[in-house]
Amino acid sequence: MATRLMPTLPIFVLAMGLALQTACNHLQTPRFMYPNEQEPVIPLSVTLVFDEPVRSATVEQIVCSNVQWKGRLGDAIVQSFSETGRARLAHLTIGEPSGTAQPVTAPPSAFTANITMASAAFTPTSRSGSDDTNYLAQFDVRLTATFHDTQGRRFPEAPMVYSNRVALWTPQIGGSDNQCATGQLDAAVRTAADHLANQLMGYLKQLQEKTQVDSTARRQNPDAGPSLMALKATLLDANNNLVLEGGEKIGVRIDVTNTGTAMLGATAVTLSGTPALIDAFTGALSRPVQIAALQPGETKSAILWGTLQTGLEASRGELTVTVTPSGTTNDTPATQTLLAAIFARGTSAAAASSSTIRPGPITIGDGQKLDRCAVIVGVSQYRTPWPGWQDGLAFDTKETVSLFSNSLHVPEGRTLLLQDELAAQADIEEALTLWLPKRVTKDTIVYFYFAGHARADSKTGEVFLMPYDSTPQSSPFRLISLRFLQHRLLKLGAKLAVAVIEAPIDDTGATTKHSPRQHASPNWIGDLGGSSNSGTGTIVQISRRNSPSQSRQSLLKGLTGQADRDNDGTVTLGEWLRSLRSIAITAPMLPPDLAVQSIPLSRINQP
Repeated sequence: MATRLMPTLPIFVLAMGLALQTACNHLQTPRFMYPNEQEPVIPLSVTLVFDEPVRSATVEQIVCSNVQWKGRLGDAIVQSFSETGRARLAHLTIGEPSGTAQPVTAPPSAFTANITMASAAFTPTSRSGSDDTNYLAQFDVRLTATFHDTQGRRFPEAPMVYSNRVALWTPQIGGSDNQCATGQLDAAVRTAADHLANQLMGYLKQLQEKTQVDSTARRQNPDAGPSLMALKATLLDANNNLVLEGGEKIGVRIDVTNTGTAMLGATAVTLSGTPALIDAFTGALSRPVQIAALQPGETKSAILWGTLQTGLEASRGELTVTVTPSGTTNDTPATQTLLAAIFARGTSAAAASSSTIRPGPITIGDGQKLDRCAVIVGVSQYRTPWPGWQDGLAFDTKETVSLFSNSLHVPEGRTLLLQDELAAQADIEEALTLWLPKRVTKDTIVYFYFAGHARADSKTGEVFLMPYDSTPQSSPFRLISLRFLQHRLLKLGAKLAVAVIEAPIDDTGATTKHSPRQHASPNWIGDLGGSSNSGTGTIVQISRRNSPSQSRQSLLKGLTGQADRDNDGTVTLGEWLRSLRSIAITAPMLPPDLAVQSIPLSRINQP
């Protein structure tokens, strides 16, 4: 019997292998989208009309050594918009590009939304060649929706933007036909379509609220006069030199005032103008922007942030801010156009202002030159708050910046302030990998200050700093690893790098029902277990020993004079470290050598 079964074994193994190969070829990353089953139904009847370039849109990649993958982006958009619309809207009709609608039993639509394609790109960012199967790619899609109602009244254009860096794995399955697993690419396309569909629902919700407020206002007070609105828009740039430079962080502040006598409903904010400026605000415009309802005489503000692309040619930029009110009888929008000069870094305009961007060492009273720079990260609010997120947060921007300028003698042009919206993961990593290396020499003293929340891995104790765009449940890849921070500061090769971390450990997302209280102690030492001098640079890290009961500035207070034990008007590194022993953990565990301890950090103006 055994001898008769043996010949069938290779056949069985071969069949199993073919079955597994077929199955692997259809493996796909789970499709993630914001849950909408709990979202209330929007009481609107809407017709969606997709422009032909949207319906036929595709994105392509060369994978597995010259295998072409073509993602049907248009099909995914139409499918996701249709599915989401049927789940979220009272009635949905899918119209044809010609304007004729498919036969349905729904009542006439209150709104028609025309969806057009602005751009779509799927670009590998960390790939050495088409045979590289594990890489990152930047996926950007920009759509525009235009709305009009049954009376023909048009509403401002609504941008829908998806911009995300995705991790991809496209392994070659094998076989003579060189098959390639592209499930993650397909899933990335569907995820983008899902995000865009949810943005459209947000705009439709605003339209529904607007029509409801208008109807209620007219019914309750038909004789009331129109509300009046004043708009003030201000263009912001990172170095305050009023010149927009390639790669620079820019913003627009929008102040809206209700100058009338009636309540002004929520106002929708849209931007238009020079494409380079609109592209800079891609992230800010990825979701509907609005300012909440205003009482008579009340003013409310919003700030949108973005980053100007590099490689721009010198030009004149225009940015038009449009604010459309609700709850008024005339619905007259307010607009303001801002003008600015755009230059590429390194041009004459940029060079003329370079002294305000990268000044050299400053000279203090005794003639000594100090070469110093600082990165200040202050997170006093988070994009997605959670219960208890405010506990332990008390970042004072003015006091902190003043201390670095007046006590530590860091020039304003060499101080980078990343606060709230500007303190996202990408901003902090860019400061450590690009901004600091361009300014640091072997004679520089570098300060890195972080005020916000931190998270510790419940099993290993590994500490991660929480940027503005994170939550306690975020993946470690969305946080700033303490080891990464230490590595980047050491790699600078500076005379001294000082990291000050004012961050309570948030364990909201660490507790599970299986291990409710078994957590490893936070490892604040990281890779600094030995000497502070690694051969590439000298680093000292100070982090709070326990939850702060004092002011959030207490770790820095000694630098204003309280740590000056010998009253010589100078606080050295050694004096400051000794003043922190009872409230802080210092890494490395071994103190710096005497030469490093004697480095003066701050000078106090004595009477």
